[in-house]
Amino acid sequence: MANRIKERRRRLNYSIKRQMQIRLFLKVLSVVLLGLVLSSAIFFYMSNQEIGETYRQFHIQARNFLDLLLPGIVIAFMVGLLVAVSIALFFPHRIAGPLYRIERELKEKVGEGDLRIKFTVREGDEIGDLADALNVMVGKLRAKMERLRAVTTELSAITEDKEIDRERLKETVGLLEKILGEFKL
Repeated sequence: MANRIKERRRRLNYSIKRQMQIRLFLKVLSVVLLGLVLSSAIFFYMSNQEIGETYRQFHIQARNFLDLLLPGIVIAFMVGLLVAVSIALFFPHRIAGPLYRIERELKEKVGEGDLRIKFTVREGDEIGDLADALNVMVGKLRAKMERLRAVTTELSAITEDKEIDRERLKETVGLLEKILGEFKL
């Protein structure tokens, strides 16, 4: 059994959030390809120099050909790296920004008991499913709290009566215990 669990953990599961994985892969691939294309274009431009009219001139210049190409290689690498890094800086923002907002709202509002919150993300943000799941969770918590409020109102009404109906009180306390039993503490 332990070997089966280890084997399951070792395998990558490519079917989880498949659409999101494909979008992220394509974005990363496009950044890499853009950097490579830009580097190659600059390298090609820098290396496309006239060699000379005769073999003798080529032979003389070929001795320093690496010295001629080295600045082109360095410039192409630096420009490609700069473009790739500048694009990659904006890529995680579609994930990190919404995650930060959700984290802040969970701490400040839900953590303090405000269950009126509605998590929203921009169209195309990668964590829209997470926001939807959190909205469902908060909605279920809100429904349970409303049921608790109704039961406590009922208990208050029972205790204010001059003559306490013990059967009604037991029923209400049982309902309260049932609702509280739905929470795992």
